[in-house]
Amino acid sequence: MNKIIIPAFVLILSGCDNTSADTVNLTPQKKKELQLFIQKAKSEQIFVQGGTFWMGDFCSKMNNGGPFCTSDKDNKPAHEVELSNYSISKFKITHENYGFYLDITGQPKQHFDKEWRNKTLADMTFLKNSPAIISWTEATNYCEWLKKETDLPFALPTEAQWEYAARNRGQYATIATDDGTLRINKKTGKGENFATDEDRDEIAEPNGLNPPLVHFSVEKYPPSPLGLYNMADNGREWVIDWYDPDYYAKSTDKDPQGPDKPIVKDKTKDQYWKVLRGGNRPAPGFPSGLTITRYYQVKDPDAPLGTTARCVVNSPTQIP
Repeated sequence: MNKIIIPAFVLILSGCDNTSADTVNLTPQKKKELQLFIQKAKSEQIFVQGGTFWMGDFCSKMNNGGPFCTSDKDNKPAHEVELSNYSISKFKITHENYGFYLDITGQPKQHFDKEWRNKTLADMTFLKNSPAIISWTEATNYCEWLKKETDLPFALPTEAQWEYAARNRGQYATIATDDGTLRINKKTGKGENFATDEDRDEIAEPNGLNPPLVHFSVEKYPPSPLGLYNMADNGREWVIDWYDPDYYAKSTDKDPQGPDKPIVKDKTKDQYWKVLRGGNRPAPGFPSGLTITRYYQVKDPDAPLGTTARCVVNSPTQIP
């Protein structure tokens, strides 16, 4: 039951397994650029006070045994989780930031083996400060690079950390927008706190883009009450956890990290599944983009399919 149903754009990223990339032999100008980049990355971290919350489909519990939020079995049972303090980036990784990382570590730019595949990536990253389109390995490498450069424990978030932050520290919030809803202007059909098809069409038509591929600037719409942007739309986000449909029934209750080893294998691609969170193109009345919805994909898919990420810092204190 793979919930990701998206056109199969086959994109083969170069250098996606370069886990040892370091910044070496930099010119004075590059060193200055790196220092400014690191300062900005640290300043964009939102401190999240840890606590206890009911992770998963909380609606039945919230309503004293009433109906669940969704019929989805993947987000059940709701289970109590305690999290330590951490910080999380207010923004998804942008394609400019990812490009800077590749450049400063001497890696080649993202490039694919066919022109139509490069055109697909160009459509996805057409707008300034739109999310980086990256695999799980690439996202992990990026956060690990920040860890090296800052001496801070940067990493991808766990599934629990992502949900806790999206729900404004575990509140009963199903949509991670500024007010917990998806608002549309009735006259124009454009989104007021998320992107609609009308928003994408307006950009795509005059620029020769494929509308479903358009991703908007990470700061275009208002943040959640916790100060986080795009937790409900603009690209699903990788988390650390391996995917296990039964994990919620056996999850540890303190800082869960997901299964200790891979569980479910996609035999056609000979890879195991990782968890994705957030939404790509949500719409009112549909479960896509809910704070409790889990998705999964092989960690290094042939098609990134709009997958992106944001990093956390696993430190009990605020980032200085």
